[in-house]
Amino acid sequence: METQTVTKHSKKTREAMINIPLSAFHYLAQYPREKKIVVEIAVNALKRVNRAETLDEIINEARLDYALGNYTTHKTAKSLIAALES
Repeated sequence: METQTVTKHSKKTREAMINIPLSAFHYLAQYPREKKIVVEIAVNALKRVNRAETLDEIINEARLDYALGNYTTHKTAKSLIAALES
């Protein structure tokens, strides 16, 4: 009799960071009850501030950093935060 193993695949969210200049925002509306505002963001301003990179470039840079030993490991969140703040 064969045994079956059940594997659950959870979707991991990936976060990305972009820089948005304040001059790119155009105010549209405000919703005080939800404490939200609605703005437009000019795409041209995003392109001007953020350098476009392809996935291959990012992966190659990460591999190079790893090969050169340009990384740190942390066992606790406190040590990671301390390293980021220094």
